[in-house]
Formats: sequence, structure tokens, C-alpha cells
Amino acid sequence: MPVRSPESSKNPSLQKRTRGVTMLRAFSFGASTAQGTRDTEGGGFIARIGKRLDEDGKGVAENFGIGGHTTDDMLPRLLEIPVHGANDIAIVTLGINDVPRSPDPKPQKRVPLERHDKNIHQILETLHGRCRVLYITQYPVNYEQRGLNKQVVESYVNIGRQVAHEIGTDILDIHAEIDQAKYESYIDEDGMHFNSAGHAYIANRIWSHLKQSGLLEG
Repeated sequence: MPVRSPESSKNPSLQKRTRGVTMLRAFSFGASTAQGTRDTEGGGFIARIGKRLDEDGKGVAENFGIGGHTTDDMLPRLLEIPVHGANDIAIVTLGINDVPRSPDPKPQKRVPLERHDKNIHQILETLHGRCRVLYITQYPVNYEQRGLNKQVVESYVNIGRQVAHEIGTDILDIHAEIDQAKYESYIDEDGMHFNSAGHAYIANRIWSHLKQSGLLEG
């Protein structure tokens, strides 16, 4: 499983600073957005978070995103993720690889809404039982360009939002935040992924959440 090594493993100065100090460990989990796809400048939102944590001496970040994965693909990976306790936070962004489309080159990999619901329950409940969780809703995409039905996509988005509320995880509702102006600025020309500016936006929103929730001081 491809995992980006935490900055502390490559940075002796950070390792030295962490001795005797409680440090935050943030990790992304999900598909291409979690992986950092299309961020040619910063390596993805989690890499940007990791850089800021490193520079401020406040922690490390790791990447557990794999592009193209559905929630079916993610379930077996859950227990492979090392979790160290209360100072870990999972940043979960599941994408829309579950959602059927037309034409669909890979119909066999799509996940029906009912099973999607069960999968999200299992993912969030498992992580929530082991560490803090921030669930990020799927952002709008170019539905026509990608062969997606807007109403169907929103039904999947609503399920994720509802499950996160039920379980009691924190939610960053990016879907509700991306208006037309932000869409034009932050969505890549492929109509599916955040561009570099979009990943910077998510990283800033996550950073604000970490501070407001008390996970980061200063």
C-alpha cells in the first residue's frame, strides 16, 4: 500500500523537537483527493498540512489516499493504518468512485447506494473508535463532462453527511462551500479533481478546523 512517509522520519530536527512534546499526527484516507491528485505545486492538501506542521514544529502528516479506490476497496485497508491515539486525526475524503455514470467504462466497480451507506458507516465508525476524525464531503464536479447525474451524486453526498452526523465525527462540508466562483477557481480542467489552488483551499480550511477544535495551539 503506497504511503507517504511522515515528515518526522525524514527530518531529524523534527524528531528532536517531538521528544517530550505532544505532537499532532494528521493522515488522509480516501481516493484521489486524499492522495493529492492534480496538485502539481504542493503534492495535495495533506502534504501541504504536513509542511505547515513540520515548519511550526507541531506534528507530522501521512497520506493513505489511493486514486480510483471505491469504498469497497478502502474497507480492507482500514485496519492496516497505524493509529497511535488521541493525538491522531483522520481526514477522510471518499470521492465519488462509487457513483454510477453513463457511459461507464467500469460499471462492475460501482457501489450501490445501500452498500455505500454501510461502507461509510464501517469506515467512519472504525476510525472514530481509534482517533479523531474529520469527514470532508465530496465537492461539485462537471457532471455532464464526467457522465454523472447531479441528483445521484448528491444522494451519495447526503448519505456521507448523514452518517458523519450520526456517528458524531466532525464535518467539513466542502460540497456546500463550493459556489460557482470557487468551482471555476479550484476545479481542474478534467472536471473531476481539485487543482493546486483547490488543494490549497482545502488545506487552509482543514488548518482552521484544527485550530478551532483545539488540536493546534497558536
